[in-house]
Amino acid sequence: MLRGFRNLADVDLAPGPRFNVLSGDNGQGKSNLLEAIYYLGALESFRLAAKDALIAHDAARALLAAKLAGGVAPRTAKIWLDRAAPRRLALDDKRPRTRADWLAATPMVLFHPGDLALASGPPSGRRALLDHVAARLAPEYARALADYETALKSRNRLLRQEHADRRSITSYDPLLAAHGAVLGLARAALVEELEPATREAFARIAGEELPLEVRYQPRVPPREDALRTALARSLDKDLARGFTAEGPHADDLALTVRERRARHHASQGQHRMIVLALKAAELTVLARRLGLVPILLLDDVSSELDPTRNARLMGLLDELGAQVFVTTTQPELIRVAHDRADYRVVAGRVEAQAP
Repeated sequence: MLRGFRNLADVDLAPGPRFNVLSGDNGQGKSNLLEAIYYLGALESFRLAAKDALIAHDAARALLAAKLAGGVAPRTAKIWLDRAAPRRLALDDKRPRTRADWLAATPMVLFHPGDLALASGPPSGRRALLDHVAARLAPEYARALADYETALKSRNRLLRQEHADRRSITSYDPLLAAHGAVLGLARAALVEELEPATREAFARIAGEELPLEVRYQPRVPPREDALRTALARSLDKDLARGFTAEGPHADDLALTVRERRARHHASQGQHRMIVLALKAAELTVLARRLGLVPILLLDDVSSELDPTRNARLMGLLDELGAQVFVTTTQPELIRVAHDRADYRVVAGRVEAQAP
């Protein structure tokens, strides 16, 4: 149920258990509906929109609510957004103790056009993907990441001071090394899980003629002693640069096709296939580790895929077993064998279509 969200009229949706196809022309509200579903799971907008931007222009507040199945017992989730008050959350009519409790109840995997930067953009996006998945699997990872980022910001702030004190700067090195080792080891283990699933999914979509390689590429080996040595060795250069160069904040997830880095040598269509393969692998790993298949959200997924590869993608999605919400301007391209529900989005109104 949605009330007062973006341009959407009141929405009372009873989605199907497998494929839910949201079709319509551009600018009608399809992505807004997907954003609302994602917000219910992730507590954030994939467009990085602030709270007030999510509330309809002529409304003072918005409500997002859902009944969640798939776990031990059905659950309810409600979010109230108010221009004049903080956001309120209710999980089974109670305030969740932690953000992690909420995220565990509503796991989701999202693909949207901005995700193409995972293959074509800088390493920061690929690190963020690993951090996102690792934090979903282990709350202690999220704590280590927060502590690492706090120490890194403090060290960088001292590096930029006009008369920087070396002892104060290096006092953060043990923290960065300890937390950095936790991050690096967890990321490396995660990539070991993601790699075969990503490679298989890419082969399914692209064809065997385009082998994909996925590997974790740490700037410094993820060991405490190695990180402390690297930080000490680079101190003079860090002072000249004004920032810390060594550590897991500079690591990368290397993606190569035919032994060439995808970022620089892959086509736009290949970038899309790589990211879709990463998302399929993310869903596979989360389902295996959490014991609950995440909801899969796909925004404009068929664009720039030829008919053959689009059919391969739909076949792969058919086998993943997730509840899927997919937006498209061409619903005829979404060819799946399992249960399908179609909805047309026109000027913010969501209407079920006859089978």
